[in-house]
Amino acid sequence: MKDDEAHALEAFRPHIPYSSNPTHARLGRLLLEKAKVGFCYLNRVDFAFSLLAGIIRHGFVPNVVTYTTLIRGLISQDMPHEAQLLSVDQALGLFYQMNKKGISPDVITYNSLIQGLCDLMNKTYTMMIQAYCHEGLFQEANELFWEMEANDCLPDNVTYNTLMRGYLHNKKYYEAGVLLDEMRSRGFEVDASTASALLDLLEVQEQDPALLALRKKYLP
Repeated sequence: MKDDEAHALEAFRPHIPYSSNPTHARLGRLLLEKAKVGFCYLNRVDFAFSLLAGIIRHGFVPNVVTYTTLIRGLISQDMPHEAQLLSVDQALGLFYQMNKKGISPDVITYNSLIQGLCDLMNKTYTMMIQAYCHEGLFQEANELFWEMEANDCLPDNVTYNTLMRGYLHNKKYYEAGVLLDEMRSRGFEVDASTASALLDLLEVQEQDPALLALRKKYLP
């Protein structure tokens, strides 16, 4: 556990701006420790927010270090889509609050928010693609997939595997083969669920040329 805690601390440390004020730096480190425990292990934001309330009661005025730490913690949480919506909303609320208090965000603050919004957008696109595939609406699914790139929201491994399984379950073997080539060229690989669906192709008796080509690609 000690090694895990040290690793988590180091994961957060690069996102905490440097402060030359000894008091700010010390309280920033304390906030980081609380964020590490609450965000990395329990997915509970109340730890860091309760700490913030406590240090304010002791006369500490939150600065960019404080707000960026909290925003980064909110954005970095691994959670279901619905919970992530709330978390990003809280992060944006902190961003507006710091601006209202005259605290200027820095590049790390902006990068944290951009990353959080991009991750949220990616999950939203992937969920919609999955829904379209489930209904057999592949033109709509493909349009969303292409729209992601047009909006600089690049598909990740989850997105590729979601669309791949949709193709396989609907016997769109040619499209699956093209997608497999593309995802591999981008450094992605099939996950366990997609691999299982591909292995099931060994039992398919059809002599579809696209199916045979896909088998050869995945099982040379």
